[in-house]
Amino acid sequence: MMSSENTKPALPAKITNISVYIDETEVGLITHGSVHHFQPIQEKLHVSLTMTQKGMDGYSSGSLHPIFSQNLPEGFNRRFIAEKLARYAKVDDMYLLALQGAQGIGMLCYQSEINLPEAEPLVLNDILSYSSPEPLFPQLLEKYYLRNSLAGVQPKISVPQRDHISTERTIEQRDLIVKTFDAQFPLLTVNEFVCMEAARWCGLNPPKTYLSENLETYVVERFDISDKGVRLGYEDFTTLMKKPNDPDAKYSGSYEALLHATHLYTNSQTEVEKMYQYIVFNCLIGNGDAHLKNFALQYLPDMSDIYVSPLFDITHTLIYDTIDNKMALKLANSKTFPDVATLLRLAEGKGYRIRKAREIIEQLSDGIMDYLKQSQEVQLLNGLRESIQRSVAQVMTSSKGTSKYRHDRVKKYD
Repeated sequence: MMSSENTKPALPAKITNISVYIDETEVGLITHGSVHHFQPIQEKLHVSLTMTQKGMDGYSSGSLHPIFSQNLPEGFNRRFIAEKLARYAKVDDMYLLALQGAQGIGMLCYQSEINLPEAEPLVLNDILSYSSPEPLFPQLLEKYYLRNSLAGVQPKISVPQRDHISTERTIEQRDLIVKTFDAQFPLLTVNEFVCMEAARWCGLNPPKTYLSENLETYVVERFDISDKGVRLGYEDFTTLMKKPNDPDAKYSGSYEALLHATHLYTNSQTEVEKMYQYIVFNCLIGNGDAHLKNFALQYLPDMSDIYVSPLFDITHTLIYDTIDNKMALKLANSKTFPDVATLLRLAEGKGYRIRKAREIIEQLSDGIMDYLKQSQEVQLLNGLRESIQRSVAQVMTSSKGTSKYRHDRVKKYD
């Protein structure tokens, strides 16, 4: 389908200075010596909802501020980049941030000594209809790894989409995130597609998703640009809740705290109810990997109109024997999947109350079950339909005092 980039651009051995931009405006400088330091150079635009205090004398820490580190690749992607560049450079957090350039999720752009050529766009249909014996994902990874700053440990890449269809919409065709699976999580592509389409069926409006004909790749459209073409601010809840910059931080905390933080940052009953729907859906669908980095807020560059981002990264984890059957965060001081009574108590928070909580739970439960009855894709992964049905039934029929079969397994996707 394609040839890999045979000519690697000249790359510096290390990065110690990065200028931060919002659109065309330079807003600050990140430097790295004995510590990481960010110095704002103006007070009109802020880089993070957690850094809005005027007159701040910068931020210094042994690690990057979470707003800068939240999109850095982890796991497979980070190892791949580090190995590819080992002969040329010291690939640390600063280097990965510099590679991100203007391609990262959100409104922040980074300028440094690294100046990569513009990435070649792809036609979505070429990805979905790819049929060569040679797998597509390794080719895409080889071609785009230098621009591959996406959080998470699952193999994934971001590619620009070539818009070959005439449209009157003001926004350009949205860039794509392409994922695959490995032997540990067979047909994770089908799994995620089914869960995201179940969310769409339930009226939760996730971004557009696609499944390739050979089932090897799952594609989701990026949602960090508005319909008017404005790059939106994006902060996941590890950043918003000021968690430390380490791999386990996203698994610390609770869904109660997630709702409370949504209330504090948005001051909107509508957004709190939307987050409640997201949490309930994840519990019903059996997603044990709904951690803090898989929930986010978005906003305009002036930090007005703060709202909960669309749902993303949803999978039914209970079907995989190598993943524990617990939730990623605590609910009612437990990581056991909840019953209806627990979800109803979650609706009664400090400073907010979810109206018609029981109706929300029942509608989402019915919606998932209805989707499973008509979905053709759910049949592509053996046992997926039945496993999700059991997950929904367990939440809807379990009650206080009902013992649930639990056993510890490895952490999600490590």
